[in-house]
Amino acid sequence: MYAPGEIERILIIRHAPLGETVLTTPVIRALRQHFHNAYIAYMVAPTREDLVSANPHLDEVLIYQSSIPKLLSQLIRRKFQLAVVLQPTFRLVLHTFLARIPLRIGFQTNTAGKKLLKHSVPNNTSQHETQRYLDVVRSIGIEVEDDEPEVFIDEAGMAWVDEYFKNNYVDDEKPIIGLNPGAATSYRRWAADNFATLGNMLHEAYDCHILITTGPQERELSQKVSSQMKYKPLIVDNITPMQLAAILKKCNLYISNDTGPMHLSTAVKTHTIGIFGGSNPTQWGPPWEKHTIIAREECKYMKTLSPKEWDEYANVAQKNLEWIKPETVFAATEKMKWNPQDKS
Repeated sequence: MYAPGEIERILIIRHAPLGETVLTTPVIRALRQHFHNAYIAYMVAPTREDLVSANPHLDEVLIYQSSIPKLLSQLIRRKFQLAVVLQPTFRLVLHTFLARIPLRIGFQTNTAGKKLLKHSVPNNTSQHETQRYLDVVRSIGIEVEDDEPEVFIDEAGMAWVDEYFKNNYVDDEKPIIGLNPGAATSYRRWAADNFATLGNMLHEAYDCHILITTGPQERELSQKVSSQMKYKPLIVDNITPMQLAAILKKCNLYISNDTGPMHLSTAVKTHTIGIFGGSNPTQWGPPWEKHTIIAREECKYMKTLSPKEWDEYANVAQKNLEWIKPETVFAATEKMKWNPQDKS
């Protein structure tokens, strides 16, 4: 619909948490593959810039400004021709309109429908999240060759992880397996004692290092897992998204609840197992070949409830997670095509 040389300055905007930001990265690649020589910028939420700062398909990363005058000034100066709004929020569409960006594409919004959008698509959450975002660029005739997320690690991040492992006596010649027991809501967290039991099984089977990644409010949870393990794992906390990406890149295998680090692990191409109890694996689970989703398939709510609706079904989510045993997850590690000796 738009020839490669027809649009020269493009803005992508998504004000999102870690996981959702990671899942938008196929859009960046698709835009670059079509508009080869365009200037492409991505405006992200504060603290999310690490997730795209080393992306070779971008020319600039902008931080979303809470001050509307500053935000509009920032955008107007750059004279964007196309705004790709990857959020069904009319406020963001309005901002790009006020910033005088003539061509605006995005989702139909709950409050304004197609208003102010040149091309719009339904907010279809019955598919994987990456496909939902890619629908937006497909609306202007862009063909998508690859839908897998990607996060790039800069030289500083790789140097940091080498030093971090050295200081914490992590032998890079042994397999490294990461566990992520946290999640945004308690009903999406597989039990700490399950993670501990699984960690013991993995260490005994693979003679590996076990790392526990943890968010800012999850230190106590990670210590609870560690205290129940025979082999003391390395608890990884107080790090940036770029540093977490570097850690996950070094892992041979990562096992996580459905949360942001799970998506980041898939984006750095580490074999990943996602544990699902209170969210939709069709929308959020990694469907690509290297990864495995573990969920109670007979639960009728798994494919119907939205993230907000799960708040009222926390007891169902807990039952779904109780159905998943450490032996089930360990058996999945044996079936996956991951190589404990592969350090690539």
